[in-house]
Amino acid sequence: MRTDNRARAAPEKAISQRPTAPRLLASNVRPAALLDVMIEQIEYLAGHGVEACPSGCADCARLEQAKRWLLTPFC
Repeated sequence: MRTDNRARAAPEKAISQRPTAPRLLASNVRPAALLDVMIEQIEYLAGHGVEACPSGCADCARLEQAKRWLLTPFC
């Protein structure tokens, strides 16, 4: 039986010495406030209502639906 341990120690994994790259395209995008989006949509639909549209226009149908929802409490 041998008593001298001549086994090689496993080499440590080389640790990368490269500095980490800066995040150039960090996302600063945040969702818009719900009220702002709703006001923008109503303004769009109200402006769309004065244009001449073909029959069955989807935006005109949305405008009528928004009018019903908004005016329901006053009926």
